[in-house]
Amino acid sequence: MTQTADPSVPTQAAQTTPESIDERYGRGRQRGIDKRVGWILAGVLLLSGLAVVLFGGWQESSRVEFRDLSYSVESDREVSVSFEVTAPAGAELACTLEALSPSFATVGWKVLELDPSADRTRRFTETLVTTSPATTGIVRSCWIREDSAAG
Repeated sequence: MTQTADPSVPTQAAQTTPESIDERYGRGRQRGIDKRVGWILAGVLLLSGLAVVLFGGWQESSRVEFRDLSYSVESDREVSVSFEVTAPAGAELACTLEALSPSFATVGWKVLELDPSADRTRRFTETLVTTSPATTGIVRSCWIREDSAAG
């Protein structure tokens, strides 16, 4: 008894098309998921970049910067330091000034409290008393005084 193929039933080879293979292995659905993931990642990156720009600019305005302009050795016991401070307007500041010997040892030190000002950038010249001859004078650091907020 021999079986013959029924012409009304399609054979396996006739059903195999590129679309049916894509559907069988899920390639068609994967492209849609990839597009959605790509758009979500692009949105997250865009929001992250916007947050960095906004908050980075906000922090920039509250930063204190200082720069040594010059120094002058007035005598064996005095050094004059000129410097510039950039800080938020109205902030009460403090800066530490230092006089150094030829071997870079500290021979003079002063904490200078600066009153608030409407100007962001200001210049100062201050004289330090030294314990021995100094060869230079520098600004070590500047900061916003926290005790001004409490009082």
